[in-house]
Amino acid sequence: MTKRNIIIKLCGITVALGLSALLLLPYDQTDAQHIDVFNIPREDAKDKQPVDVPELVEIEVTDTFTYKVMVEKDLLDEGNVFARELEITALKDDEKPPYHWGQVEYYDRRDIVQSLTRTTDLIKCAKTRTGVLYFLPNGKKMVDWGRWSMWDCR
Repeated sequence: MTKRNIIIKLCGITVALGLSALLLLPYDQTDAQHIDVFNIPREDAKDKQPVDVPELVEIEVTDTFTYKVMVEKDLLDEGNVFARELEITALKDDEKPPYHWGQVEYYDRRDIVQSLTRTTDLIKCAKTRTGVLYFLPNGKKMVDWGRWSMWDCR
C-alpha cells in the first residue's frame, strides 16, 4: 500500500466519524419567534401620523385627446360615421411599421398630430406628438406615433 492510499483511507475514515458524531448530537427543536406585522389587530396598531404634512385638496382633471383621422367620404355624406370609423390602432413600441417598405398595401398615408390637453379649474397643460397614419384596404387605420413633447402648462 502506498503512502497516498493510506492518506486517502484515513481521510475517508475521518469524514465518516465526523458525520456519525453529528448524528449523535442532541437535537432540540425550538420554535422561531417572529412578529407577523401584516396581522396585527387594529386595536393594537398605533396610529402613525407623519409630521408636517401639507393639507391636501382634491381637484378634477379632464384629459382631452385630439387628432385627425381619415374616413370614407361616402360614409360621411350618408351620416354613417360611427366609433369604429374613428378608431385608430397604434403600433406597439417594439413593432416595426411594415408600411414603410411596401410590405403592406395602404390607400393613404398622412402625417398627423395628436394633442393631449389636461385641464383643471386652475391650470391648462398640453403636449403633442406626431405620427404617420395609414388607411388600410380593410378599412382599419394604423398609426406609428412618435414621442410626446414636454408638457406646456400655463
